[in-house]
Amino acid sequence: MKKIIKNLAKKLPYLKSVLLKAEERDILMNALGFPPGHFYSPIPSIEEIKQKQDKIFGNFPQTLPGINLNIEEQLDLLKTFKPYYDEQPFTSHKVEGLRYYFENGFYSYSDAIFLYCMIRYTQPQKIIEIGSGYSSCIMLDTNQLFLNNRASCTFIEPYPDRLFSLVKSENNTQFNLIEKPLQDVDIELFQELSANDILFIDSTHVSKVNSDVNYILFDILPSLKSGVFIHFHDIFYPFEYPKDWIIKEKRAWNEDYILRAFLQYNNAFEMKIFNHFLALFYHDFFQSNMPLCLKNTGGSIWLRKN
Repeated sequence: MKKIIKNLAKKLPYLKSVLLKAEERDILMNALGFPPGHFYSPIPSIEEIKQKQDKIFGNFPQTLPGINLNIEEQLDLLKTFKPYYDEQPFTSHKVEGLRYYFENGFYSYSDAIFLYCMIRYTQPQKIIEIGSGYSSCIMLDTNQLFLNNRASCTFIEPYPDRLFSLVKSENNTQFNLIEKPLQDVDIELFQELSANDILFIDSTHVSKVNSDVNYILFDILPSLKSGVFIHFHDIFYPFEYPKDWIIKEKRAWNEDYILRAFLQYNNAFEMKIFNHFLALFYHDFFQSNMPLCLKNTGGSIWLRKN
């Protein structure tokens, strides 16, 4: 009997860990309904992805069925951006007189340069940003330095801590802040945008019941006037997320896929420029003309409503 008790005592830590894992599994099942990787779950199976990773992440076709990549116009616009690139004022680290700098982990090099160039190209009267942060700093700096603060900037951000940390030394007269979730913002705000104005979208990247992504695609975009420019962030060609984001970081985002479906056979929205696509297939142009963009090729896609 003593021997049995000793053996049980030795196994108690193991038995405890087994029970805890079973309890955690039950909690997860109750919370999710279906476990990650289940065919009814939007969270993918990492093991299945690893088995097919070459097919999923190693395929970069230069065309996509049903989507007009508008390649010639993208290249023309890229050439139009070159003089703006030559005049861009930003540096790698923070300097006096500028809010934005490239070496940040949120909105860097290529994304930032394309946003700066697009603002100079479109000369907007209004900019509405869904989200805020380093991208807001580019807008404010470019508006101040090149547009004489003519553009009205509105940031929709329920969690503005990062924004305030970046613009903490100034008052908020340079922008309007709507400090609430996008889903609580009236559609009329977006109907105020006119041709050449900008709707800048950096969402939660997840389509689900009552999500901001659903509100954007189902309500906001159809309500926009003709000629409005639209930006989506963290969109990668060919509308697939980077392998490390999925396998290592366990991101189960789906905005890439929803946007791809939205753009298929859709002539109402024209692709203007897609920096990750261009970096993949026109690397030499960037090397010769806009080399800073290659330090971080980013993931921004720009559309215009026809």
